[in-house]
Amino acid sequence: MKNCAASSKRQYLNVFKGAIFDQDGLLFDTEAVFEVSWIKAGEELGLPVTAELARSFSGYGKKELEEAASRAFPGANAALLVERAHSLASEAQLATVPVVKPGVREILSFCRENSIRTAVASSSMRHLVEHNLSATNLTSFFDAIVTGRDVERGKPQPDIFLLAAERISVEPSSCIVFEDAFSGIRAAHAAGCFPVLIPDRRMPDDEILKICKARTSLLEAMDLF
Repeated sequence: MKNCAASSKRQYLNVFKGAIFDQDGLLFDTEAVFEVSWIKAGEELGLPVTAELARSFSGYGKKELEEAASRAFPGANAALLVERAHSLASEAQLATVPVVKPGVREILSFCRENSIRTAVASSSMRHLVEHNLSATNLTSFFDAIVTGRDVERGKPQPDIFLLAAERISVEPSSCIVFEDAFSGIRAAHAAGCFPVLIPDRRMPDDEILKICKARTSLLEAMDLF
């Protein structure tokens, strides 16, 4: 485990009453699906979406995605690109059972055994979150599900984590947030939570290392409690 911030983790032990989890790339190995979907949507619309650009879109809310796509392709129909990429990703996910990431079942069982309230906070659409949790028998491990459609501003704004904390009746400062996406780390930091980076397909830059509290795996993250 690597500390990202200067503060020692010891001061945070035993204070977490809530645990909030991102979905794609964190609970499930689904980021590759989105990557392929973005590239295919770009091809259909004549836009050169690269794998690197697709990865940089990870975790953003719909409005924020459209803004990022507009910056990447000035003058293009960003809303159509986002809609098509989401549609392709939705079709692919609903047709399969997602692969559960290492450590997910263990840390969720740990939370249940220790009366730590849990929530999913995902920018994905609710029906996809519910499908993935149901298909992998993980639904019962969560006390709340919050999606990007439930808030006015998506990640990297703090709204989704503030609402997730509210729905599990835990103060944001007592919530540990597990994220693989940089936008999610920014959102958790802005919400006053304890952001923990679980790297997936991107390695963090100096900004992310500065604002996350730890960089680790889900199995090792249980030591943070």
